[in-house]
Amino acid sequence: MATIWITYSWTDNTNGDVDFIAQELEAAGLKVKLDRWNIKAGIRLWDQIEEFIQSPGQCDAWLFIATQASLGSEPCREEYAYALDRALNARGTAFPVIALFPATVGQSLIPAGIRTRLYVSLRDSDWKERIVAAAEGRDVNVQRPRIAPYHLALHQQNPPAIGLVIEVRPRAGSWSPFIMAIPAVEKDRVKPRIMHGAPGWVPSMGALFGTGEGVKDDWAYCFAQNEATPTMSYYIFCSEAPSKLLFGADGGAQYILEKPGLVGN
Repeated sequence: MATIWITYSWTDNTNGDVDFIAQELEAAGLKVKLDRWNIKAGIRLWDQIEEFIQSPGQCDAWLFIATQASLGSEPCREEYAYALDRALNARGTAFPVIALFPATVGQSLIPAGIRTRLYVSLRDSDWKERIVAAAEGRDVNVQRPRIAPYHLALHQQNPPAIGLVIEVRPRAGSWSPFIMAIPAVEKDRVKPRIMHGAPGWVPSMGALFGTGEGVKDDWAYCFAQNEATPTMSYYIFCSEAPSKLLFGADGGAQYILEKPGLVGN
């Protein structure tokens, strides 16, 4: 069983948040050491910390809970700096010194020893696995989500009451001519129109080339010759969300989404 030492600010444990982290790491298979549990009274603090770090049997990894309180605390910063120095000298660069961030903190507070290492966010659903894997010296075992070959994002029109904008673009390759379609029975209600522009910025104006629209096989469609690429998106303006959305290349790869007004990736 791998052992991990936790450095933290007592302020952050007022409501038991640090104890919860320790509890979860123990449940995940680590032996956890805290000052309140393992530091002996009456014996020099740094000597005990040095013993924990230098002895492979005492500690396999060091966890620093990085918050506004701990990063602003001189004792916590000293303990972290001492741990990092001793770890590098005694155990080498392979010894894991991990920063766990429960929330965003001011960049000016973060020491270089943390900024130059991959940290763990408490908001990450896999935070425990990442810490355990580091302490055990193995690869992280996490689920890798299947990424769609396109990017889709939702934008609210201003004011929101007038509808929404659906942004789509390929992650690789291109769509040209671009085509989008919705169920024909929804055309008058959804009133779709398309525009072309840079990712992430809903265009207020622009020029489309080779445009057209029509109805075929129960789909109402619009198309344009402007090329959709990983760096250029199409924006589909809708009075309200359609029940289905078809988009992609006319004569090429096409995708159909159910309830696209609820989906973003």
